[in-house]
Amino acid sequence: MPLTPSGFTASTSRRGRGRTRLLVAFVVVIVLLAAAGAGYLWKIRSDNRALDRAATAAAGEYLSSWQRLGSSGDTATADQNAATAVQEQGKAGVTAVTVPGAIGVDQLVTSMIDIRARLNVTGVRFVPGTLERTGSTATVGYSASLTLAGFPEPYTYDGVLHLVRQGKAWKVQARPDSVNPALVPGLRLDRTASTGKRGRLIDVSGQPLSSDAELVGNLVGQVSPSSGLQRVYDADLAPHGGTVVVRNERNETVNTLRSYPMTDGKDVQTTLDLKVQRAAEAAMATAPKPNGALVAVDTQTGGVLALVNNPLNGYSRALRGNYPPGSTFKIVTATAALIAGKDANTPLDCTQTVPIGGRTFTNAEAEQFGVIPLREAFAHSCNTAFIRLEESLPNSALEQAAKLYGFDGSQPLPIASASGSFPTPKDAVESASAALGQGKVSASPLQMASVAAAVASGTWRQPFVTGTAAKSNPLPAAVVPPLQDFMRAVVTEGTATGVVFPGEVRGKTGTAEYKDGDPPPTHGWFVGYRGNIAFAVIVEDGGFGAVSAAPVAARFLENLGGV
Repeated sequence: MPLTPSGFTASTSRRGRGRTRLLVAFVVVIVLLAAAGAGYLWKIRSDNRALDRAATAAAGEYLSSWQRLGSSGDTATADQNAATAVQEQGKAGVTAVTVPGAIGVDQLVTSMIDIRARLNVTGVRFVPGTLERTGSTATVGYSASLTLAGFPEPYTYDGVLHLVRQGKAWKVQARPDSVNPALVPGLRLDRTASTGKRGRLIDVSGQPLSSDAELVGNLVGQVSPSSGLQRVYDADLAPHGGTVVVRNERNETVNTLRSYPMTDGKDVQTTLDLKVQRAAEAAMATAPKPNGALVAVDTQTGGVLALVNNPLNGYSRALRGNYPPGSTFKIVTATAALIAGKDANTPLDCTQTVPIGGRTFTNAEAEQFGVIPLREAFAHSCNTAFIRLEESLPNSALEQAAKLYGFDGSQPLPIASASGSFPTPKDAVESASAALGQGKVSASPLQMASVAAAVASGTWRQPFVTGTAAKSNPLPAAVVPPLQDFMRAVVTEGTATGVVFPGEVRGKTGTAEYKDGDPPPTHGWFVGYRGNIAFAVIVEDGGFGAVSAAPVAARFLENLGGV
């Protein structure tokens, strides 16, 4: 009988085969049980992963909602933000479950808004951390970074969110310590102010603008409630540093969470010149009508030197006033003509009237000079001649010239202010009106001062009060000398010859109709420059600019003396 390699007999009995089948069956059962157990364990693990993901997602939605709330709007819109935030927190699964320290969702959101307002939060960032779950409860850690105005570094802290499972959803418990770990019912976060000094808004020589009531009222503004340049440059002016503290309902400080070094705010230098400002205020006091404005700018930079309103501390006509510029806009019309190839000797017919599109335009006091050169038409401010001049120009020539001088409807200063507007004329009547600075054309005194400055320097610059001009447009070099000559002719032989100006002044009178009438009432304008100072004067309801506004400009220049 053959032997196996191990020496055992190769034959088997029926009893041996039975034991083998039993062993195989047992092994199969064990394998099946093991497989079933593995599947069960896999399902448990899968369910656990799903629960973890759902809890983590709920925590993430909560933090995202808070981040949006903390980074949007300001305290003035807190109520609207709160309503939105309550909805967002509801979507994020926040709940006021009955646990120690739980509060209402609306109370939670109000607490967040209160923190944003009290700490002066300007930016928020949250980073979720690790989830730890036990059954139907879980915690998720997070790190918070709050950027606080006036503090050199963000206020950072670590917190923990507590979550519970309700039905199939995970919800973040509405608890004060989910906003900040130092909070419990009855406590709130706050900040203490820096003991440093606030910076000053100063003029070109370092003098504080706060010494001038007119500038304080219409430019500088107030610290609280913040307005004007005080608001615009608060980040620089405000003293830095302070502390983040916890206070109770009696406003007592119970804990200091973070201290920041306290430093003084910085002075912010402006382009204003108090000597020029005082000269302008004294000049406007001589205006024949109670309402008006005077603006002076540096011809070489575009920086604003003075802003004066009549009445003082009243509505800011100098910056916000939108007026028809009247014949002062003929500077722009003449620019368009010179760019188009006209010159000082281009003949123009200055008749008493001119019919355009069914409307008759006339000259003031029915003046007529016959055929005269462009230079003389400008000096005498002949309306009919300038209407005919505009008719001879290429389409959009006047509009392009207006854009060259910044008539784009923008806000030039960082506070409420107006430039100039030149809507595209729709027909011949609107084009004729626009050539005279009437119809839909409008400008602020600030804008017209910048127009005069552009003729003086050869470049239009957007007016500014700090820094440098944001926009500038060089005028074609060939048009600048004729324009300067035209404006000198206004003073020496034109509409302003009856006013005695100190020094070599160039300017343009304007008489702007502002509503219908017989005759229509008019505002008086005079814009011009001497040396490095350009200016614009408007006297509301002042009639002829040569009578009302030009004498104010002359007095302004007299007051300046050698400035």
